[in-house]
Amino acid sequence: MAERPEPTVPDELTSLRALVEHSTDMLARHAPDGSYRYVSPACRELLGYEPHELLGRSAYELIHPDDRAAVRERHARVLADSRLAEVVYRIRRADDTYVWFETNGHAVRHPDSREIIEIQTSSRDVSRRTATEALLRESEQRFRLAMTNAPIGMALVGLDGSFLEVNDRVSEILERPREELLELTFQHITHPDDLDTDLGYVQQLLTGDIAHYEMDKRYLRPSGEVVWALLSGSLVRADDGEPLYFIAQIVDISNRRRARIELEATSRSLERSNAELQRYASVVAHDLRSPLATLGGFLELLAHRFEDRLDAQGVQILKVARRVTMQLAETVEGLLQLAQMGQAELTHEAMDSRALLEEVVESIGPILARSDADLRIGVLPKIRGDRAQLRLLFQNLLINAVKFRDPARRLVVTVDAEQAAPWWRFTVTDTGRGVAPADREVIFQPFGRNQEGYKVGGTGIGLATCKRIVEHHGGSIGVDAAEHGACFWFTLPAATVDDRP
Repeated sequence: MAERPEPTVPDELTSLRALVEHSTDMLARHAPDGSYRYVSPACRELLGYEPHELLGRSAYELIHPDDRAAVRERHARVLADSRLAEVVYRIRRADDTYVWFETNGHAVRHPDSREIIEIQTSSRDVSRRTATEALLRESEQRFRLAMTNAPIGMALVGLDGSFLEVNDRVSEILERPREELLELTFQHITHPDDLDTDLGYVQQLLTGDIAHYEMDKRYLRPSGEVVWALLSGSLVRADDGEPLYFIAQIVDISNRRRARIELEATSRSLERSNAELQRYASVVAHDLRSPLATLGGFLELLAHRFEDRLDAQGVQILKVARRVTMQLAETVEGLLQLAQMGQAELTHEAMDSRALLEEVVESIGPILARSDADLRIGVLPKIRGDRAQLRLLFQNLLINAVKFRDPARRLVVTVDAEQAAPWWRFTVTDTGRGVAPADREVIFQPFGRNQEGYKVGGTGIGLATCKRIVEHHGGSIGVDAAEHGACFWFTLPAATVDDRP
């Protein structure tokens, strides 16, 4: 069997030449002035030139004018001390486009005279890396500008709680200069009563249980003054999931908190005042009811027994007295109902609103008959609420339509409803006198009456009672213009699935 020949081992020079010829970096030898003496074949791929096209040319011919000064500075440094120098610059390709090059170069000196013989360089295309770095710098700049100019406090906080960076707003809120904050941890300036809560959230961020958190937190200023802030915290992690630092956003809510406390105190005081006013109105109305009933009875008796003995003036005086007494009795009754709205405990039961409306119509049938009203009832739904209060709601709206009818045309009242889950929106539309836009809020206030109200002698309590009833049920009420008259609307809770048979 023939012996295999021993492989030929290339000599060192051959190996070195192969290494240079196949290198992806462009290797070059330059005269001390920068002109090319040798260029490796990689220049074809990187610059689009054949190696011989560059020989004898100065590298400065290809370097972007804006980058020549930086390259000359590195060139001079290499000539001065022969050590390796690195420079990044733009160089022109054969197609007149520019690419970013990174070049490392060093000077070669004569072993005896120490005179510089040539400069050897290794260059590579770093356009993609340069673009990525530029985008990163731009992103960092945008973040820094956003952080610096943010209207709220922003801070980068280390994993140990130390402040890594803060914007001016943080310094303003905490009344501490940036330099002082960068030497502190958030633990040092947190109110002791809030520290455990804050640290608990921090631990949940680190374990990944939460992605961010918010809390009302007290910070301590150098003077010992407490400042309330809304703190929003989140954690920044590296690509491998390791935590890097926290981002904290801080909003001074001291004024807002004081205003809220004052508002709550005012609200409590107003609730007490309203309760006292309701009790007072209820007592006054109750105490007036009996004397007014007695007075009305005496006036009726006087009219029955002595009206035929009175002259015309006396009859007129008696008539006015009876009318005023009746109006006062209506006002007292309305005032009592309005006061009771705030005292009665609301019950919630499912009911058929059409059946409820029919009960109301039956009770005020004579009033509707005297006015020759045409009542039209649409398909009405099942609702939830307080039966007694809702009966009064429908009654007041129907009587209101009768009271403000237009003598020039027959009164038509239409009651309908449409669903707006989880509510039903009821409408009571009439062909009466209508309500001017300027009066659409006034008429729902206690004793609030428009000009029509004064003409027909309304008490100004009926619609206020309707508003109180609807709001007790969580709904809202209002009035819009209709083609002929007004359209009163209100919302009530719909019956739930469990309420249906």
